[in-house]
Amino acid sequence: MSNTIIHLKITISEEFNNQRIRKFLLQHYRDIIQSKENLHRSFGRKEILVNGTPVEETRFLKTGDFVEVKYNKSIEESEKMNAIPVRVCYEDKHLAVVWKPSGQNFIMFEKAIQFKMALKGLQEEKVWCINDIQKAASGLIIVAKTKQAHQSLVEQYKQDKIDVIMRVLCHGSVATTDIPSLFSLRKDHHTTEHIVPKEIVKSIHIISQTPSNNAQFITRLDLSLHTPLSSTQLRKLFYFYSPNPIIGNSEFTYPLKVNKDKGLCASLLSVSFMHPILQTQVNIAEQEPAKFNVVCDREARFYQKKLDREQEQLKKANMDPKERKEGQLLAYVLGHKEFCGHTFKITQDCLIPRPSSETLVHATLHALHPCPDHARIIDIGTGSGNLLISILKELPSSVTGVGIDISQAALSIARENSKSLLMDESRATWRVQDMNTLSEFKEVFDVLVCNPPYLVETKSVKKRGELNTFEHEPPEALFAKEDGYEWYYSLRRLAPMILKKDGYVVLECGKGMMRKVSGIWCQEGWQQHATYKDPQGWDRCLVLKKS
Repeated sequence: MSNTIIHLKITISEEFNNQRIRKFLLQHYRDIIQSKENLHRSFGRKEILVNGTPVEETRFLKTGDFVEVKYNKSIEESEKMNAIPVRVCYEDKHLAVVWKPSGQNFIMFEKAIQFKMALKGLQEEKVWCINDIQKAASGLIIVAKTKQAHQSLVEQYKQDKIDVIMRVLCHGSVATTDIPSLFSLRKDHHTTEHIVPKEIVKSIHIISQTPSNNAQFITRLDLSLHTPLSSTQLRKLFYFYSPNPIIGNSEFTYPLKVNKDKGLCASLLSVSFMHPILQTQVNIAEQEPAKFNVVCDREARFYQKKLDREQEQLKKANMDPKERKEGQLLAYVLGHKEFCGHTFKITQDCLIPRPSSETLVHATLHALHPCPDHARIIDIGTGSGNLLISILKELPSSVTGVGIDISQAALSIARENSKSLLMDESRATWRVQDMNTLSEFKEVFDVLVCNPPYLVETKSVKKRGELNTFEHEPPEALFAKEDGYEWYYSLRRLAPMILKKDGYVVLECGKGMMRKVSGIWCQEGWQQHATYKDPQGWDRCLVLKKS
């Protein structure tokens, strides 16, 4: 690294009289100084002088002052390189094996290796990294320190003679270590790239499986991999060809709901190869990063807390927790669910009411304020009737509603809930009807409220915890075609036929869907009246009105 000292000599003109030197240099010589932090350190190293004397960065300049900058760029580069952690796991005069932490850009890491090896008196002009690891991952890097070692190690790496083991955390329970059985292109995924699993993975070893509320299980795997290793191909393999995507925020991974800040859960823990000069076997193995245990321990802890809470609820209901089937949702076991402060009976014929859907109740009440006499509400896809009943309970007895659903079994539950929760159960009418036949209605309504299906099955396959939950709920209440927007298009066509001219549409939207849903309606003459966030802060409810 060259010891480049940048000399700058300036005589201050009247234009800059009484300006602080720090501001002057940042405004006019930013290309040299590069950053405020660099400038601050340069003042500290007394590289900046006025009239031959080092000054503080708060110094006011005067006309005629002679400013000198003797900016030692190599010191900045050295400080930057020294700040990058390079932990040496093995080293001799021919090669080294070092540890790259996650979050470290590989190009900068390679420069730091070169810099730190040079400090040790390395005679070569450069060092060579034999393998690389993407920024989000961590692991072992083999470094050649001589041209002879470089040539031999590259040849070994290209010929798949270096054994590497990568540890990963995956969503779900990995049921087999048989590579052909585990990896096959999923019908619900589309990729034009053909990947041969056995060309990437030699063998798989299951280290542990941790129960999780968010992924049902987290599986810790050790993967023996072929070289040259492509991290992208490995992530694609698990993403497109297995039900167990690697946990992470990188492309072709899937994040864990409550651990989104943990980066990519992949680490190259072991390398084994023949020393190119000494002809002895070099075996280096490291412990997994601490974050792997942090993720698994957190998931196990919260899973146990949830399990304890649910068992306590079962005991209070005089039910034996041992009789609960594996994976069975607590609400279905208990046969009821709290919603808007009321207890609704539910069975597996209807969707379990979610706290986020309470937003629709509040939005409807706001839209109807002040409430017109004899207002009428229609709830499409009513399920257990939780939305319509919760709304009616907060409005005058003159307000009535209709709940429709294609499931007779679900409507039977809605009728029971109406009978137990409404003082006058006749305020709610329940009809078995397909939404597409609603144009036959001879009446119009003040509000159309709907929590439509909006999940996309091909996308939800990655959300292993959610998918296991979904397996127990009616799919027609969850999944929709047209990338999840099918019902929004249908409701838009239907709404003008059954709503009054000044009526409202109150819709639940999936995460990240509200902008497009609003566009679907607004391009047909509707206006966005209001939006509401759910308790988690997601845009959840959209209220529309005919413009």
